[in-house]
Amino acid sequence: MKLCLRTLALASVALSVVASAQIPALSSRPGASYTLYLNFGGFNYSGTWGGGTPGNTPAYTGSTAQMTNVWARIAEKFVSYNINVTTVDPAPSGSTDSQRKSFYDSQARMMHTVIGGNGGWSGGGGVSFIDVAQNVGSNGSHTNWLFAAQGPNDMQFVADGATHELGHSLNLWHQGDWGVSGQGNSEYSSNFGANGVGTFAPIMGVTYNSPGSGPQRSLWRVGNAHVGNNISTQNDMGNLYALNGMSRPDDGVGHTTGTATSLPLTGTNVNNLLAKGFLSPASTSSPNPIGVNSYTKDYFSFALGTSSNISLNLNAGGQWITSGIAAEGLTFRGSFNILNSGGGLVASSTEASSTLVSSYTGNLNAGSYFIEVLNYGGMTSSIDGTAKYYTSGSYFLTGSGFNTVPEPVSIVALGLGLVALVRRRRIK
Repeated sequence: MKLCLRTLALASVALSVVASAQIPALSSRPGASYTLYLNFGGFNYSGTWGGGTPGNTPAYTGSTAQMTNVWARIAEKFVSYNINVTTVDPAPSGSTDSQRKSFYDSQARMMHTVIGGNGGWSGGGGVSFIDVAQNVGSNGSHTNWLFAAQGPNDMQFVADGATHELGHSLNLWHQGDWGVSGQGNSEYSSNFGANGVGTFAPIMGVTYNSPGSGPQRSLWRVGNAHVGNNISTQNDMGNLYALNGMSRPDDGVGHTTGTATSLPLTGTNVNNLLAKGFLSPASTSSPNPIGVNSYTKDYFSFALGTSSNISLNLNAGGQWITSGIAAEGLTFRGSFNILNSGGGLVASSTEASSTLVSSYTGNLNAGSYFIEVLNYGGMTSSIDGTAKYYTSGSYFLTGSGFNTVPEPVSIVALGLGLVALVRRRRIK
């Protein structure tokens, strides 16, 4: 087993209190082939781990809302995989911490991430063995740490740090900056200090600079990685799909006009709780971050009974916490087209300056239409052209003005009712 110890540019803070907040019971995909357990409740590790002595790691001191925020951010990072990110302990009820450690090791495709403590025993901000999750482990290899006490109120640090360590356990190495003209080499890429709207950096690099700042999106990447003692190209999403038993889940939305999902409406408004999905790499054997056609596409169908002025929004991110609001830590970026019944282009969306929503407002004639949801097609670093970033992730639709055609079955039912009424009157 290879060990990764990550050093963070954050001050260590000694905390030895237990969490006072209730740990929420959250699961992103129950029954998935992989389980990533986020342990906010503290853990007493007996023995040594990677040459260190973890001992008793105190519970995370954040609020229930902060734990939920961290869970949602991590769940979004793994939405394109058959992975359940959960805060519910999979170990048998009543197990001691020593028994829990052995249980996690005994389960292939399971990882236990302790979120808490200051990491004084390790000297870093998080630690994990590399490529241990897919098989049965030993000697605590299925337990890793993110030392949340180094920045307990910085959700990007806690969530991205935990995702980074989980990435190691799933056979990912550090994404770095190497041989870029005018730039110094670094094992941990931050995409050269990316910060603010529209920016991005690799999850397997460093996606935070200080509490509350960093890139807008933390993404999986194809780029130069520090693999062992060598520098080689690593395809993060390709490595994850290559794991034993890993697969790409389907979002349940039609992927062609012929299989399009009927746009869920409540009255004339889009039902955002149902009009949702996620776009993933089109290929799991050789995923490519660049190009609209390198990702899955989703199609919704709708029909207008009269000429209508509609408004439609494609919102980047998942409603992991609150209906109608994208959770923080989103990874998706996209656009959409409106097609006529024959598949011809009628209109295209316009992306807002925030890069978080793409919209269309305009008049459509009566008729049948499709909404074609597209991925942005990945992004390439403006400084390092060899570094390419995936824009996979969740989305949901909102909108209004959809004056639909009455369902034929309703018309038939209404007609039968009138016939029956006439007959009853005749009987009288």
